[in-house]
Amino acid sequence: MPEERPIVKHASTLFALVLTLLPTLATQASDAARIPTSGQAHNAEQTPMVVRYYDRGAKDGRHAYKFELITKILEVTRAEYGDYRLAPFGEEPSAKRQALLISEGKILNLLWASPGTVIARADVFTIPVDILRGLLGYRICLINPANFPASDKLESLKQLHIAQGLNWADVEIYKHNDIHPIQASNFEALFEMLAAKRFECLPLGADEVMYTWRDQKTRFPFLAVEPDLLIYYDYPIYLHVSKQFPALAKRVELGLKKLQRSGEFDRLFEQHHKANIAQLHLNQRKIFCLESPYLPAEGQCQKRLDYPE
Repeated sequence: MPEERPIVKHASTLFALVLTLLPTLATQASDAARIPTSGQAHNAEQTPMVVRYYDRGAKDGRHAYKFELITKILEVTRAEYGDYRLAPFGEEPSAKRQALLISEGKILNLLWASPGTVIARADVFTIPVDILRGLLGYRICLINPANFPASDKLESLKQLHIAQGLNWADVEIYKHNDIHPIQASNFEALFEMLAAKRFECLPLGADEVMYTWRDQKTRFPFLAVEPDLLIYYDYPIYLHVSKQFPALAKRVELGLKKLQRSGEFDRLFEQHHKANIAQLHLNQRKIFCLESPYLPAEGQCQKRLDYPE
């Protein structure tokens, strides 16, 4: 009959080994608990947190709401994260370039973009709060009345020549719906092209179209806001932070929550958008709904629109 004593001996040895290792394992677990996580706040006496996003000054006035929101987010989190320093990048790179830059985190570490787009797919933390409440998906045409067709005769967007900026994420939405926009190398060039009647509609979000019209009207007196049509697609806008800066991501997340709880988020949104939205009469327009390739297909263009106010 086999001898069983060695098994008992081995078990005793194994038990002794575990007892020996327990202090080491406990120490390692304790060390792991002390590793700073992305949720831990900075010491207020540390070097100011540097926040990098693109801002071309006067050329980016249409982004004033986003810039002010970012500043308020940083201000309300001083107690937890200390001081900060804004370091705007004075260019607006293409979306693909922005995705590369925010992944690296050296030139850009904070951007805004819609989920599924190239920026949202970069190496980023996403804070899933729609800072524009869907406004950017409500698109209004800036037009040159000299070459814009009668809106009551339009049955499809394919009847319109549409333009967008080079590599704007929206371009893929139009292409997905078999519409192929003309693309301009930069935002300012779009108005030169519209003056030359190279296209008929420049669709801009309801958050920016009125500002842009006022801003460009002196230089391009012909410019008009088309009064009857609404292009719509689901296009929420989230803030995205480079994964090289986890503390900044948690700061932005916390700041947004604080602003929402205090009501300051609503006040800021209304301050920047309420009057402009009222002038657009969104619920009185003829709707052309486009499906977005960035989001699940189910349910798109089937829901009743909840017009922002």
